[in-house]
Amino acid sequence: MKKFVSVLASIVLGVSSIAANAEIWKDYDLSQEVTELTVIAVKPNYVDGYLTRLEGTWVNSMQVLKDQGVIKDFAVWAANVADTPNVFLTVSYENMGAMQQNAAQYQKMVAEVTKRYESSQEENQEISQGYEDYREIIDRKVLSRVTYK
Repeated sequence: MKKFVSVLASIVLGVSSIAANAEIWKDYDLSQEVTELTVIAVKPNYVDGYLTRLEGTWVNSMQVLKDQGVIKDFAVWAANVADTPNVFLTVSYENMGAMQQNAAQYQKMVAEVTKRYESSQEENQEISQGYEDYREIIDRKVLSRVTYK
């Protein structure tokens, strides 16, 4: 038993000394590129409908922003379990500064979405407002990729 306790103590001390000596930029880097993660809980019987409607609103907008060079990439992820959260949206940006949009970018995106997909802002607003009945945004995070040295 004493041997077990001493081995356990040495492991704990070793782990804590590693944590105390680890330094960002020395032991690991964080990417300049960032990904915004939105975590969504959709009521189970509404997931298919939500994913389908999302294409006509969020996906179309993100595709235009990607084509305009505002964002690097985007994706819709779905968990293949009945539990929630069950839908995850990601948007990748060149850096934190690229996340700062302005009125001109927004108007340019709305005009292109309307032209490209023949939809009006009012139609998209009507679809989006219905989302609140069967989905809840659980969390939103901005992530940086960790690269170990």
